[in-house]
This record gives sequence, C-alpha cells and structure tokens, in this order.
Amino acid sequence: MADTAIHDEVETWIREKWLQPRFGREFTKKNARLKSGGEFEFDAVSEDGKVVANISTSSLKTASGNRGSGKINKVRSDIYFLLLAEIAEKRMLVLTESDMYEAWLKQIDRGRVPDSIQIRCVEIPGPLREKLEAAQKNASEEVTPPWNRDSASI
Repeated sequence: MADTAIHDEVETWIREKWLQPRFGREFTKKNARLKSGGEFEFDAVSEDGKVVANISTSSLKTASGNRGSGKINKVRSDIYFLLLAEIAEKRMLVLTESDMYEAWLKQIDRGRVPDSIQIRCVEIPGPLREKLEAAQKNASEEVTPPWNRDSASI
C-alpha cells in the first residue's frame, strides 16, 4: 500500500511555511463547523477560524495519461466543504500540481467556481517535491494493471 506520510508532510509545510507567513496566523488541521450543522476536517484552519483551506497534492492525469475524474471530484468535494465552512472569511483551495491548477483556472473562467473560493498553486521545495513525486509514482504503479505498466506514465 502506498505511503501517504509524504502528503501529511506537504500539508504541514504548506500550513507552516506558506499559509502562516501570508496570514500571520498559525494553521492546524482540524474540524470546523459547517453551515449545515455538521463538521468537516479541513487541511488548514487558522487559529481564529477565519481562514479555511483544503490542500490537494494530486495531479490532473492518471498513470495512463487520462484525466483523473476521481481526482477532479475530490477537488470538487473540497470546494463544496469550503463553501459550507461556517465562520470562514477566506476559503482557499491550495494545489501543488500545476496541471490541476490550470484545469481549475479553466473552471473559474467558465463560471464553475464560486468567487468566494480562492485557488492557489504552491511550489513546494525541491527535496519535498522529489519525495512527493516518488510517492505518486509508487501509488500509480500500485493501481496500474501489470499488463498496462509499460505504457503508463505519470
């Protein structure tokens, strides 16, 4: 099974090295109340609860080069829960992969993303990037059928 620890490491880096300096507040992964009455665990919530973010490390494409509909739907779900965040004044979707970011910029241009959601692409540092790419490659190999591995690429 793929090691997901790198995703936690990337999320921590984004909270501590990217979000905190921009907003001057500490961020943690935690549950926040939803307008609908429930709770949802967001990847980054500021200490005062006014900035809420979800983080995605997924690329747009699958190992076989197709658009990953599951990956897109996960981001769509993240946006949905950001919209439901009760006291948030800023709602952000933070992406680490430029192809996913470009795809969502097109969705913004088509009017398919609410104005209240800010989408940002963050460039993570080299060593962390290398670990993430290795983990993505390993995860991709796990779900690629053996007869299709020679043609699969990330």
